Amino acid sequence: MSHRFALNTAHSHPRIQALLAGAIRVLPALTVGVLAAWAQAPVQAATTGATTTAATSSPAVANSVTASFTLGGVRPEALSWLWDNLDESLFKRASANHQAFRWLNAPTTPEHLGYSSAARYEATVTWGGANHRVELTHLEPATVRTRVASDNFLGAKPYSFLAARVSVDHGSPFTVLVQYRATGSGFGDTAVQIEASPSAQAGQSAAWVRHFSELLQGLRPTVMTELDQRYFNAVLKTRGFYRVGQVDSKWMVPLHVVQEIKGIDSDMLRWWWDHIGNTERYRLWQPIDHVTFEWTVEPHSPDLHYDVGATQKVKEYVGKSAWTLLITGADPKVKTPPAPLGTDPYFFATANPPILNGLLPDNTLLHSWKPNATGDGVVLTTTFLNTALVRVLNPRFFEDLGSHALREFQMLPYFLPRLYRREQLGE
Repeated sequence: MSHRFALNTAHSHPRIQALLAGAIRVLPALTVGVLAAWAQAPVQAATTGATTTAATSSPAVANSVTASFTLGGVRPEALSWLWDNLDESLFKRASANHQAFRWLNAPTTPEHLGYSSAARYEATVTWGGANHRVELTHLEPATVRTRVASDNFLGAKPYSFLAARVSVDHGSPFTVLVQYRATGSGFGDTAVQIEASPSAQAGQSAAWVRHFSELLQGLRPTVMTELDQRYFNAVLKTRGFYRVGQVDSKWMVPLHVVQEIKGIDSDMLRWWWDHIGNTERYRLWQPIDHVTFEWTVEPHSPDLHYDVGATQKVKEYVGKSAWTLLITGADPKVKTPPAPLGTDPYFFATANPPILNGLLPDNTLLHSWKPNATGDGVVLTTTFLNTALVRVLNPRFFEDLGSHALREFQMLPYFLPRLYRREQLGE
């Protein structure tokens, strides 16, 4: 994938309780202790400060003003959310120089990541000892097609840039391009480049670039929390539902999740299981909950059906606890799935912590899907079957797992179409 991205800068249930109590008495203490080790402490990735690098190459537009910096602890999805969801509270929080903000033409699709063309806001910002009126209008993405990564145009909205027209104090407008991408050893930071064309009024482009840099750096400590609460929880979790079943005779608990995922098709989901690939792609799937990914047994023939025996080693958050799991493609002719198989495509796997393999019955999961009624997405039905003993560590584990499934699968429309169209279809 080619990125035009040079970094330049100037600067209860009684029965359940009884079963669990009995289980704890009869299972060896070692098993419960090992299970506790499986669930790691609720520690999220620490954020680091924004850093600025020195200019090293010429900007794409002659005489433009550029700035580059890294937002530590901020994923690119937070910026893709921010463009259409910036409000006065966030604006003022970023800096004491930010006085007022309002949308003149509100974004049309703030519920989706990426910016909406033609959205327009005005803001009052202090610099140089005076207040200035700033008006910013989102441009059509195609206006910068030759300057950004081409796969931005294989999805519904851009994922790695914001293009806009800016006017200061009702003066002649100039154009700006903000590009960003994941960086850092765990892909938990964001490298940002801001570029503004020359302004007719002396110094306005440079002043705006300093202002916008201050905005993004000022929001660094809190924007991931905003993304988590206002988007992943308040929006994505409403696109489906889950139901926790009863403990069975083997102390296993079923969890059923149903959700409609618009913006992908059946083949994209069939392709995904063999092509998750690495941590960088895994974090696209869920930028906060997903931490690391590797194949311990790689797919022998990556295609449109998962490989039996291919094994993913993942670290991910379920609620506030991190879990390390081995997710292994399973053969339904050998192992019984947690729900009946129909004619719909599916992914069936075991999902066990490495340290507990063989000590307890396998945890299993089954994803099956079909086209939705409107033909613009799929309906995904998921059944998890996990040991009830996990409630010893987290009484709300199954509710947290249901939320996790909604938070991750509802992210697929924002990256899977472009990966599939580029890598599978060759677009």
